[in-house]
Amino acid sequence: MSKKLALVAGLLALTGCATKNVQVYSQIDTNDKTVTVPPGSDGLKGKLKQALANDGWKMVVYGGPAVTKGTIGAETNVEQYKTFNSRYQLMVNYNQFDLCLNFTPAINYDISLVDTKSGSEVLTVSGTDCESKAVDAFVGALHGKKG
Repeated sequence: MSKKLALVAGLLALTGCATKNVQVYSQIDTNDKTVTVPPGSDGLKGKLKQALANDGWKMVVYGGPAVTKGTIGAETNVEQYKTFNSRYQLMVNYNQFDLCLNFTPAINYDISLVDTKSGSEVLTVSGTDCESKAVDAFVGALHGKKG
């Protein structure tokens, strides 16, 4: 009996570490599925890019030139801003801290999708879990699922 209790407690401790926070603030414009993504394919970043490609997104890495415009004179008014070649921008932060039971990376992650047209955040997904679960949560959020 004590072995079974120890096994259950151990499994609960391992699965109890997983957390997920999904916030969907607005819907994706499915007529403009273009996204600026960070370069590279390591870890979570590569898995998210593969999920976007599988979902029909066109990805670009280069965000576009920085623009400075305005007028100089008695009342100088100059502004500088970045331009984008896509409707959305993907931002990803993560770090691996262990392995999951299926030997995939266990990670802390924070994913954000920003609408470059309005400057507003469309969705965020953050938490601690196996890498594949983070990707699933992100894809779910892309499709409007909050949990």
